[in-house]
Amino acid sequence: MSELEYWERQPTDQPWLLNGFNGTWNFRDHNLIPESLHNFIFEHFPKVEKFKRIPLEDINKIMNDVWEGPGSMTKIVRLKNKMFSARQDTKKENSSKVINTVRTIDDYDENDFSEKVVITKEDEK
Repeated sequence: MSELEYWERQPTDQPWLLNGFNGTWNFRDHNLIPESLHNFIFEHFPKVEKFKRIPLEDINKIMNDVWEGPGSMTKIVRLKNKMFSARQDTKKENSSKVINTVRTIDDYDENDFSEKVVITKEDEK
């Protein structure tokens, strides 16, 4: 069962459960944020390595912007998947660019070395 299917099956008429929440988010501690929301929040801040470094004000703003009341977890999962896919596509585009390879001694021919340089004792000083 996928994450999306799981949340589609969860009740929306029980306000004490996450998928039934019908209010405004006001997190005051990172430890109190439901684990089910972590990946979604991380996708909004892909360069942040530790969850606790994301300002609570920013988390509350994002959550209140997208949360539409009971049943919103399916929206959260869809948005997270969409952001994840977009980030992966960007990575693929950046990695597919041609990188100039470093030439090794085997890549040169004698014409590359046709100009001889003579170092004199004065040059060494």
